[in-house]
Amino acid sequence: MASKPVVEDEEEALHALVNGDVDLEFKDDNSGKVRVKSTGHEMPPRLHLVKEYIKGPKYQKAREMYSFDFSQYKPNIVPHEHQAKFLYCNLTRTTLPMDPKKVLAHVKGKRYIEMVKAREEGEVVREAKEQKKKDLRTKLWAQAKAKAKAKAEAGGAAKEGAPKEGAAAKKKTKPSKRKRAASAGAATGGDAVANAASETKGKKKPERAVQKLRKNQLGKMARKAADSAKVDASEKAPGSDGVAAGKPEKACGSDGAAAGAPKKKTLRKA
Repeated sequence: MASKPVVEDEEEALHALVNGDVDLEFKDDNSGKVRVKSTGHEMPPRLHLVKEYIKGPKYQKAREMYSFDFSQYKPNIVPHEHQAKFLYCNLTRTTLPMDPKKVLAHVKGKRYIEMVKAREEGEVVREAKEQKKKDLRTKLWAQAKAKAKAKAEAGGAAKEGAPKEGAAAKKKTKPSKRKRAASAGAATGGDAVANAASETKGKKKPERAVQKLRKNQLGKMARKAADSAKVDASEKAPGSDGVAAGKPEKACGSDGAAAGAPKKKTLRKA
């Protein structure tokens, strides 16, 4: 009879301990085990076992580590990507254990403070440059908009006031040498165009280029013309029966032999 109140008192003390500690809880699987939230450790529902665990140095260190708010040092110090119980400093490229004392010592160090200051100054300079660029873009945009608006207003006023005057007030440009040569060629012919074009270049074109012939065509045409002239001259010269003048005709005798030709000797029969 005396042991029963002791057990009841122990259960009540265990429930009071678990309910009074935010890091302890009973499991929901009706096993009655006590679970530590920070470390995930599970224990049977015994008061002395729970007290021994929560008073041990391992749990005290773990609870201090998990209860400390390391997120206050972000983005400079963040959780390590591969090691769950370590942190990583992005400024100093240092791996730190999840120990509040060591993290505080690192944060108060001279190197960390200087790098934080340099980073803040760089951010200020970068923000100032970005703001300057933004202001310049806004200014240029406003100027371009005002210029376009003024141009549109001036064009509208010109169209409403004197549409013909604007067309007549166009700047007259002097025609180029080639255009002048082309106009002169249209009036005088192709030779004039060629001569004018050659004059514009400052030198005289050869006859072949003026006649638009290839490299060897002019020589061939000249030779053919000379040959045809010779033939025409020989045909039109005076002579007998179409024989060329200056050549003596062959004289023929009574027997049809050529004159002056020696006679053949005949042998007499004995």
